[in-house]
Amino acid sequence: MHPIVGQERAIAPKVKIGIIGDLHGAFDAVDARYFNRSDYDLLLLTGDLGSGTAQNGIGIAREVARLDKPTLVVAGNNDAPYAAEISAEFKYQARLAALMRVSRGRGEQESSVALCGYDLRTYTFSDYSFSVLVGRPYSRGGPDLFHPSGLAERYGVFDQGGSEALLREMVRAAPTRDIVWLAHNGPSGLGDRGTDIFGADFRKEGGDWGDRDLEAAVRYSKEEHRVLAVIAGHMHRRPPRPGAERERTAQLEKDGTLYVNASVVPRIFNGAKSEVRHHMALELYADGPPVVRDVWVEEAAR
Repeated sequence: MHPIVGQERAIAPKVKIGIIGDLHGAFDAVDARYFNRSDYDLLLLTGDLGSGTAQNGIGIAREVARLDKPTLVVAGNNDAPYAAEISAEFKYQARLAALMRVSRGRGEQESSVALCGYDLRTYTFSDYSFSVLVGRPYSRGGPDLFHPSGLAERYGVFDQGGSEALLREMVRAAPTRDIVWLAHNGPSGLGDRGTDIFGADFRKEGGDWGDRDLEAAVRYSKEEHRVLAVIAGHMHRRPPRPGAERERTAQLEKDGTLYVNASVVPRIFNGAKSEVRHHMALELYADGPPVVRDVWVEEAAR
């Protein structure tokens, strides 16, 4: 398999992050092997592991658990009813892997894959530290909170105000200057057309389908931090097609922050000559702006 990417900068990045958009059942051992062999320091997944059933979601979680790099998965709206089972599957597979390492005389290793929501994680690579703030889980966009019972039970969040307050609390706790936001759905304030990055393409009249609490949290975080990127999915992009009409915006820069929609569905599809698998590559620099690109990994026809 070989990736097709755009041009790269002459200066080496401090951190390389692989972003895997909404899976919807499209992740297997081939993907795990590719990412485990890659030079990414960190992997971020925008959620919706399965296609809406417990069996499919847990089955895909089992495949994602093969990843041995630090990996954060934000729970999507399709994951909401099965979030506890998916999280348990990640932990169970991590314990199995730990037992295998011990039996082979290797030391124990912290679990690399975590299902997240309202989380703060700090990383240091190449003497460069940054924080990843994970937004509200289960989002499906629009003005209402989806899966309110799960938000209330697991996080004590009952409304938009409570969600925004919890996100602000995370921002205040972030110990680094530089931060990256990860969410299932992106923030509001980035356009209301169906082709905008988080615009409603399923309604004739369009509409801004971003999350208001996330927009407010990103704005708040800029008061004390450098917000490098906001990464999300949910509002699907389509695989490239010859002669296709204008597609949804994949990335944009606004007020010094890079906004990314990583969700290409299906993320595994048949190209002109072979099967193609999509993800995105994000490069962070200590002082300069981040760079993101689509990566289309082709597998030679058998």
